Amino acid sequence: MRIKFWASTLLLAAAFGPATVWAQRSLQLASGKLLTASAANSQTIFTLPEPSGGTSRLRVARDATVAEGQAPVSLKLVAEIPGSVLILVDTYPSIPGGMSYCQAGEESFLRVLSISGKRPNETYRTKLESCRDNLELASPGLEWLPETRTLEIHWLSAPGKVGKPEDRALKIGADGKTQ
Repeated sequence: MRIKFWASTLLLAAAFGPATVWAQRSLQLASGKLLTASAANSQTIFTLPEPSGGTSRLRVARDATVAEGQAPVSLKLVAEIPGSVLILVDTYPSIPGGMSYCQAGEESFLRVLSISGKRPNETYRTKLESCRDNLELASPGLEWLPETRTLEIHWLSAPGKVGKPEDRALKIGADGKTQ
């Protein structure tokens, strides 16, 4: 009986291959629409609602600190500029290291997605937190100022400056581009 089970499992794995989307995470947007995130290989696939009622797909990169095929464990909406921009944080388990290093750690990315054009696109990405890269946000780590369309990021240990704090202010344009 066990042999049949394992044989069936192996056949299914071979049939679907490594590019199969195994799990997804959904997020209710402020506009009331639903965004989903899933994984295929070393990318995240966002399925975004279109104003016409359909959906678009956007593939975005992750880095080598996230296991291949791993769907987000968390997806948070930081801000939404209706009909033009989504600011998201997607979080994944860290790839495990030796000696129990990062076995329960997480890797988080901040993404600014422009949704106003024909096709959605990622206009900004940065790593927010990482067990593998020793990145840590302060508290509060992210502050959205809607009046000025500014996102403030506060790190205790910043990207490229491990162990050193950094504050960054991103002014988000109506097209999703950052300054």
